[in-house]
Amino acid sequence: MANPAGGADIPVEVNDPAAAQFASRLRKVARERRKWAAREGVACYRLYDADVPEYACAIDLYEGAAEAEGELYAHVAEYAPPKSVDPEQAHARFEDVLALVPVVLGIPPEHVFSKSRLRAKGGGQYRDAGGRRFVTHTSEDGLICEIDLGGYLDTGIFLDHRVTREMVGKMAAGKRFLNLFAYTGVATLHAAAGGAKETTTVDLSQTYLDWAARNLAANGFAFEVVDKPNRRDRTDGGSARGRRGGAANKLVRADVTRWIAEARRRHERYDLIFVDPPTFSNSKAMGRRTWDVQRDHVELLVGVSRLLADGGVAVFSCNLRTFKPDLEELARCGVELEDITAQTIPHDFERNLRIHKCYLVRRK
Repeated sequence: MANPAGGADIPVEVNDPAAAQFASRLRKVARERRKWAAREGVACYRLYDADVPEYACAIDLYEGAAEAEGELYAHVAEYAPPKSVDPEQAHARFEDVLALVPVVLGIPPEHVFSKSRLRAKGGGQYRDAGGRRFVTHTSEDGLICEIDLGGYLDTGIFLDHRVTREMVGKMAAGKRFLNLFAYTGVATLHAAAGGAKETTTVDLSQTYLDWAARNLAANGFAFEVVDKPNRRDRTDGGSARGRRGGAANKLVRADVTRWIAEARRRHERYDLIFVDPPTFSNSKAMGRRTWDVQRDHVELLVGVSRLLADGGVAVFSCNLRTFKPDLEELARCGVELEDITAQTIPHDFERNLRIHKCYLVRRK
């Protein structure tokens, strides 16, 4: 195997000679992608997404930030093979991938993290095959973002939504911003950095809400944690870098659909809303209810539209590749949808234009 740093070739033992095709493809894409990332100032991006069908995985590269400045990490997620593929053969090929990635990319083997996408029982969610946490930091548009490369299937930042978050940041100046199904709050970071008048971040998971709090603090944004309307539980003031701006940034732990209903009763209004729900959820915290974005999107978007101030707009994104909005029912409820998906697909995801759907939502 050619040494990316020059010098003598590096021997790599593989199970299948066809792995050379995978290595060649990864080397070619990495060369182009790294030049693009340096030119565009992108610090974390996709390198490979099952480009060679026999090697079915996604490979993302993360440049370190903060305490990890100068480090490089690779995150390799194996796709569950179809039933037509022998499991042992699929396992052998994935072993070859993990042997080749550090050599081709010139990354220390201990900086390569692997996950397996396994279909969970009884639902549409994926679960990972487990792993130890490895918490570090990367950046997006100069914002420091905490990532966990080892403990979760998703690292804490959805790379395919990079352009969408940048758009939100540009739209946020002077606005009252609401982030629903907020995950680790990276969209909130963009809104706060973009000059939002105030931000509200809502998620059911305490784990992710705490993660969002650390992201805000790492970037010097003060925030408050609110567990009930008009009640402030805790106030945290930025980081050692000092407090940025005077905006109020609220973190709320709540079931999003129930919170929307309560916010409507309180007559809350927002100028800009970002809503990126999961495809499916049967979280225990939801009780007996389940969430399905295809089944439930009309109710969700009607509720979101009622929280918009005059002239306000919501950005709705989802990752269900077969998603079809019920435009007729939404129109009947006074909701207008504008498909902007083509504008939100990053260069590093252009091989798969179905990676997500994205819409602007307005109230008629």
